[in-house]
Amino acid sequence: MGFFSNLFSKKKDTAAVEPQPVQMPENTAQEEKKPKSVIKSQRFILDDVENHMEDIMELVDVNEDYKLKKRDLIEDNRDGEKIFKYELNAKATINTISCGGVEQLQVFVHDTHIGNIKKGGVSRVKNLLKKGNIQRIDAEVSGGEYKLLSYRNGEYYYDELEKPFSITIEITYREEITE
Repeated sequence: MGFFSNLFSKKKDTAAVEPQPVQMPENTAQEEKKPKSVIKSQRFILDDVENHMEDIMELVDVNEDYKLKKRDLIEDNRDGEKIFKYELNAKATINTISCGGVEQLQVFVHDTHIGNIKKGGVSRVKNLLKKGNIQRIDAEVSGGEYKLLSYRNGEYYYDELEKPFSITIEITYREEITE
């Protein structure tokens, strides 16, 4: 009965095996030196855009979402979102130019000058550039004609509005966490 005897026999009690604790490797010197960091971003509305409008209009596209009607926006849950007529989703670069003893930070998209960093943001952007931890710079339309769906008092309101045309850049960078 050799083969079947093990099948029909009572199982023998086996001693309970205690789980062995797993030891984590100790931190090496390399890991301790590696600084922790977090990804952050800052947004800046560009100055002097009106002087570059002809070039900017060659870079922007008509936003397909701008064609959506009130019903479409309701179905897509787009209330509270400004939907601009034009869109620009492009990578940007910043160049430092000295003009009459004053440093300007000019913003370019596809080698086209689209505006400058406003006076109040120049020192913050210069500090980010100096640190060398910028991961990317994105440009987007943040003004001009837009649609807005809002929900108030149980009712949807649909407005076609306009504010001065503007371009905003978002600088995404890595910042070290100090403990």
